Amino acid sequence: MVSDASRSGAARGWRRRASGIREVEHQVRIRGIPLWVWAVAALLYAGMAAAAIELAWNRAIDALAEAGAHQLDLYGASLKSELGRFEMMPAIVARQDSVRALLNAGPHASPALVQGVNTYLEAVNQEAGSVAVDVIDLQGSVIAASNWNQPLSFVGTNVSYRPYFKDALARGNGRFFGIGTNTGIPGLYFASAVRDRGKAIGAAAVKISVDELESAWRRPNEAAMVIDHNGVIVISTVAAWKFTALRPITSEQQREIQASRQYAGRLVEPLQYRRIGEWGASAWLGRFPDPRRPGHTTRYLAMSRPAPQAGDSIMVLLDVAGARRQQELALGFVTGGFLIAGLYALYAVQRRRTIAEKLKAQDALRRANDELEATVAQRTAALTQTNERMQQEIVERKRTEERLRESQQEVVHAGKLAVLGQMAAGLTHELSQPLVAIRTLCDNARTFFERDQPAHAITNLERVSRLVDNMATLTGELKAFARKPVVERVAVSLNEAVAHARLIYDARIRDEAVQVDVRIAPGTLVCAEASQLQQVIVNLLGNALDAVREQEQRVITLEATESVDNSRVLFSISDSGTGIAPEVLEHLFEPFVTTKPRGHGLGLGLAITSRIVEAFGAKISAANRDEGGARFNIEFASAKGVVDGR
Repeated sequence: MVSDASRSGAARGWRRRASGIREVEHQVRIRGIPLWVWAVAALLYAGMAAAAIELAWNRAIDALAEAGAHQLDLYGASLKSELGRFEMMPAIVARQDSVRALLNAGPHASPALVQGVNTYLEAVNQEAGSVAVDVIDLQGSVIAASNWNQPLSFVGTNVSYRPYFKDALARGNGRFFGIGTNTGIPGLYFASAVRDRGKAIGAAAVKISVDELESAWRRPNEAAMVIDHNGVIVISTVAAWKFTALRPITSEQQREIQASRQYAGRLVEPLQYRRIGEWGASAWLGRFPDPRRPGHTTRYLAMSRPAPQAGDSIMVLLDVAGARRQQELALGFVTGGFLIAGLYALYAVQRRRTIAEKLKAQDALRRANDELEATVAQRTAALTQTNERMQQEIVERKRTEERLRESQQEVVHAGKLAVLGQMAAGLTHELSQPLVAIRTLCDNARTFFERDQPAHAITNLERVSRLVDNMATLTGELKAFARKPVVERVAVSLNEAVAHARLIYDARIRDEAVQVDVRIAPGTLVCAEASQLQQVIVNLLGNALDAVREQEQRVITLEATESVDNSRVLFSISDSGTGIAPEVLEHLFEPFVTTKPRGHGLGLGLAITSRIVEAFGAKISAANRDEGGARFNIEFASAKGVVDGR
């Protein structure tokens, strides 16, 4: 038999070898995980963080560019509306017999004639709300003006050097933006030639102020401006930028500006900005002086397009600070995900080490039992003690697993909140068309009030109220992705829902020359909820308009047929577009699936539409037509039985 001393020496040698092995392993591992795993995890984190930051930036800037395009549309429309109010005024004044008589009489005009023309111009100016209305002879002298009785009267002022006067005599009409030499007030001038027997005998001019336009354009985190053909900012929501140039002014241009006294003798200085990058074909990034913090700059997304006035352009600058916050949020999500994954990995390694140590303890116990021929009582005591330790470890392991499950549930909940946050951004896509309709109806209402037609204006305002109610209903649809809403199904007229959708897109249908055919029998009723059914048709009609926008033949057909037993109504909307790609068709009603270019939608419209239709107890499907284009079908439960009492 082996002696106790020999067994003790062998045990000590085995422990020294095991200790040496553990020291070597510790040199290439951190907390039980190899160094190469940590390196791979670090590289993966860096890559995913960079990708998330880039994706968040692109999505935020695309959304900003889409908002900027809408702003440019609004500014262009308001500028065109403002100019249209006054553009014909000089021509109307030029047709007055008294104005022609005054110009023909010249210096020999009677005081009564001069007084009559001055009074007429004063009345026209007050009625139109312009700054001044003038009559100018062939030598460029103002011989009658609306402000004839004011201290800074224009009567006697010579404006022969002004381009609007020269253009009016040469081409029949003129247009010019400049600072008044008498008042120092900037404004826009319109002029028309006064003709007698086909010959120009003078000109009529009107000056309007742009202060109200600048005030209406002012918005937080945004700057809007109008730039003339010389590259000079003539209208701006930032006062410090007015009459500065966005591009270098040549010496010849400076001479022309000084000759016309366009800016009252001011030397045009360049605006100190820096272009730092392009964004697509219609936008770019730049740093502009911060008007609120002298010496600092702010990064903007710049977008521009031609203005209604020939040679001018409208530019809008959008602060990109929100995009930076989106990047920080994306980085936070990626970092949180990796921290959770890292904690789980450490837990798994620790658990594995615990199990390995238990196995080693069991092996040591068996060897000890083999080597030491202890009594049955000693072996039983040792086994009992080991079993107790194992029970305690099992209890601890169960507690650890319970904590892990709780952590996993928190991660799932955080993921839900992230998805809901992204869905909220989709409201921009879904609300854009109603907002345009509201703006159009409000402008028309204001015009009706100005024309003393309150009945028409009230009708427009009632339509605006209905659109606002529908927009409020739309925002509630965000909850549909989190829980199934409670919908009260009643009998709803399909004809009224379609008429409501056509009203929202009426301007777009007319401007894009789209042929909309409605083939729905009067009195067609379906089981649904009125406002949500209207939203479904608005979404589908908007997608159809997008599909036919670039087509030569723009046709959209809405039709409804009832089943033989009058229990179901099949409603369909089809278009003459290019159809839906097969790989997209099978996922069409899933969130964030879209066929539109980047920056033109988030892919939430059809997902919301599908949830609404399912809440009606109806079915929605999509397919490509054999003759081209796409068709969306909704099978409703007919509501005729409810109305008839069956």
